Amino acid sequence: MMLGKTPPPPVTPDNSNIQGLVIRGYTHPFSCHLMFSFKPNGITLNTKGFFSDLYPKVQSAVDWGNNKPVSMLNIGITFYGLQILGVAQKSQSTFPDEFQQGPWSVASQQSLGDFNDSAPSNWWYNNFQNADLHCVVHAYALTDTALTDIISLITTSAKSNGLTEVFPLKSGDGRLYQSIIDNNPAKIHFGYTDGISEPALGTPANMASRNQADLDNFVIGYPDYSIIDPAPSGNVSTNPEAKFAFDGFYNAFRILYQDVAGFNNFLLAQATNPTNVAKLSYLGLNQDELVEWFAAKLVGRWRNGSPLILSPDAPDPATAQSEDFGYATAGVKSPNQDVPSSFKCPFSAHTRVANPRDQTLTPGEGNLGPVRIVRRGISYGVELEGNTDDGVDRGLIGLFLCGSIAQQFEKLYGWMNYNNFSPKPNFSVKNPPQDALLGNRPTSPNLNNYPGVVTTFTIPIQNPATPTQPDSIVISGLPEFIKTRGTAYCLMPSLKALNYLATGVMA
Repeated sequence: MMLGKTPPPPVTPDNSNIQGLVIRGYTHPFSCHLMFSFKPNGITLNTKGFFSDLYPKVQSAVDWGNNKPVSMLNIGITFYGLQILGVAQKSQSTFPDEFQQGPWSVASQQSLGDFNDSAPSNWWYNNFQNADLHCVVHAYALTDTALTDIISLITTSAKSNGLTEVFPLKSGDGRLYQSIIDNNPAKIHFGYTDGISEPALGTPANMASRNQADLDNFVIGYPDYSIIDPAPSGNVSTNPEAKFAFDGFYNAFRILYQDVAGFNNFLLAQATNPTNVAKLSYLGLNQDELVEWFAAKLVGRWRNGSPLILSPDAPDPATAQSEDFGYATAGVKSPNQDVPSSFKCPFSAHTRVANPRDQTLTPGEGNLGPVRIVRRGISYGVELEGNTDDGVDRGLIGLFLCGSIAQQFEKLYGWMNYNNFSPKPNFSVKNPPQDALLGNRPTSPNLNNYPGVVTTFTIPIQNPATPTQPDSIVISGLPEFIKTRGTAYCLMPSLKALNYLATGVMA
């Protein structure tokens, strides 16, 4: 961002050149996310043929109005893939270090914290090596038949052009298919409504300035109002990588197994714990209601989406999609200004960690507010019936879209694993907690990654009968509810760049 100068009027990116995922969440009920290696499969590799076959189905960010495509796709390419395609330099590349090195690198793992079963050495069930994943194709359709047809188009082209499909799962045909939970495409396996609290990335041409939630911080090539300044930046006439990356963005593609049985049994254990039941007797809740109370406290929203700050006592359809709230106590300007809000929403509740809004941040986090990412989460795997683990792999296909993997995605993941972004009394600097839902619980010998971190979750409570005697429920030994099955960092190139890969001509 320009300092000490008045930047020019904001430039409105051309939506017809941007892959549509970053602008809108697709509501197609069928999708499959296919993964490919450019390592030859016995046939001469012809990536131009592959991209040429797929290009007509690539969905841009242009508003489709009432003519929703029956099927469509978007394409991401890893740094290793870009090198094979001749786009990224073999040395002295201007792409960001974290993109070049991959999510399994030591630097990235300082934030992601994929320990134990989640370790990069275990990703993709060892079906292939991390560096051998070069391209991810996200296919969407309105019907099951249309999805079958577009998958056939993609896989037939890949096979005939010498690409090798790689498979991230061990069950079924090994592919990542979208699943619908409780007949609601917006729900995840843990029962929560997803897709709430997304940055609105509209691009009106008459904006006087932009902020952190605007496209300048998500799409490469618009530095004037960006505080992220997505890379590679620079003169597109002298930097071929910057020219190729212009109007592109990054996708941290992350597959997360969800221990649904473990999660459900954990909630039930908390709701039947005699100490918890006694402390919460003033609420007058039955066992099922206490289960939902604990579920809401872990996440910061009731499972229908109602935020605890607006609806602290029960879910409310009127607030299910509400975004007009903050955590700082109105009118209070002191180091303790956020503390009263924790009686409604605990500090380490997942949605509060992922977007602390107006909560006090430490000086090291800057004064521009919390960073944002765009999430396109999709469930995979059949829905679990009951509370007994059936051994089936199920979880979340996470598409985390950003302009800077390090400054947005990895920074937020670091917050989830090490809650040190707010000062005392919100968090203890010496013994910081973790995100209640997504934290990767460290165990020896990984404790050095997050010095002093604790696996307790504190829920402040305040009985109206004793308002001057606040109390808390402290859950010790919070388990891991999530396991990482794999992660890939992809560039989502512009349509002009994809056309270049298909034709060899860069407009």
